[in-house]
Amino acid sequence: MVGAHLLYEMVLKGDKIRALIRPGSSLNRIEKIFSFYNPEYQSLLQRIDWVEGDILDKDSLSKHLNGIDQIYHAAAIISFDPRDREKMIHTNCMGTQNLVDLALTLGIPKFCHVSSIAAIGSPPEGIEANEDHSWRNTREHSAYTESKYLAEMEVWRAILQGLNAVIVNPSVIIGPGDWKSGSSLFFTKVRKGFKFYTKGGTGFVDIRDVTSVIITLMADDNWENLKNQRYILSAENMTFRDFFNHIADNLHVKRPLFFAGNILLNLACKLSAIKRFLTGIPPSITRETVRSANKSCYYDGTRISHAIGFEYTPIEVSIQRNAALFLLNQK
Repeated sequence: MVGAHLLYEMVLKGDKIRALIRPGSSLNRIEKIFSFYNPEYQSLLQRIDWVEGDILDKDSLSKHLNGIDQIYHAAAIISFDPRDREKMIHTNCMGTQNLVDLALTLGIPKFCHVSSIAAIGSPPEGIEANEDHSWRNTREHSAYTESKYLAEMEVWRAILQGLNAVIVNPSVIIGPGDWKSGSSLFFTKVRKGFKFYTKGGTGFVDIRDVTSVIITLMADDNWENLKNQRYILSAENMTFRDFFNHIADNLHVKRPLFFAGNILLNLACKLSAIKRFLTGIPPSITRETVRSANKSCYYDGTRISHAIGFEYTPIEVSIQRNAALFLLNQK
């Protein structure tokens, strides 16, 4: 979702863009996201220089980076399925390592790494973590969290070796995309009659805020003062219950009514595992999602506001916009 929205905003600006896609991959999701905003999306897509490669294949990357003066790295596997653990950590870390090493070798002036609040770590209850929050090793970290932290360490290592980079750490991103995966799935779940809520909460941010900040950071005349830092992108903290209630209200369906405590969530996790064993369908609930569902992890996203004078979109407004796009897409 981040990569597609970045491409859309940069194409509108008239930037000359080269975008990496894996061999045999489809552009259907990117086309869909472009179509949400512009009826001439096909012509916009044709302005992009699409090249095939893989971030795990350093040789294929090298030939595509000739003549490039900025790299936007938004590629990563996102999964909370235990079976994806090793593959996800390897891909997210090695892919980032390959990109930063090539950027150093080729002398590419600017690098943007799209990280995550997952790389910040889990702050204690009641405390908002900022960019200076210290990472704590704990068994409670998900494999995705570990992969994003280790990938970000590759960028910091390259910065010490001379790379000029910015790191952005978005919270949960609200935006249109594939309504069957990622955060966009929340709208589908609530529309179908999501009955349960949990007591946890986290930070949220609009996708257009994320892309706007990234583009501003990379183009700002004050690059020398902005580079080699990380920026949490989080408009506001909200409980999951309030978040789902806002979605339900804007989709004109009933709000979730029943509290799901740890006992109920753990039971659902076991049933989901049994379903996977019998059908092969990936589990919708895992131990990692159970741990986060009733935990509140809040973040302070004000540093970027002070750095570039940025104002976030209120999350209620973001939900309203995306609910409208969702309903339009369903028609």
